[in-house]
Amino acid sequence: MNWRKQHRVVAIVITLPLIVISLSGIVLQLRNQFETIQPKAVSAELTSGASFVTFERIIQDHGGDNIDQIILRPGKKNLSLRMKDGMEVQIHPQTGEVMKKAMRMTNLLIDIHQGTWLGAFGQYVLHLPTGLGLFFLIISGIVIYPFKKRKSL
Repeated sequence: MNWRKQHRVVAIVITLPLIVISLSGIVLQLRNQFETIQPKAVSAELTSGASFVTFERIIQDHGGDNIDQIILRPGKKNLSLRMKDGMEVQIHPQTGEVMKKAMRMTNLLIDIHQGTWLGAFGQYVLHLPTGLGLFFLIISGIVIYPFKKRKSL
């Protein structure tokens, strides 16, 4: 088996998907630094003794069909609604008042990073072979790397 030739061919084939995976991963690592990717959590001032809004009221006020997730962060005094359309609505946990509404790009970036934005094709036909190709590049790189010291001129 010609390791060098196989190494070169696999590297060329997986270059574009690997660039997409790497760039989306880098942006995901930096998501907390950019408000346009992931909105910063707004802390609410809570009134002692007041009860929290009910799920029924949240669903009634914000259209239950569009709500994907309801996230309560007691330590941050934050209640967030992640909508199916990509919006994030942060509401006051006791009054239900909207404190912030912003687009959230994190889910789209995760889908791009995993290949799920293209469905099963992206996940299993592009990203899985890219991962296997990267593993092959590591192994073949170790095999073809000359571990002997070269004589200097």
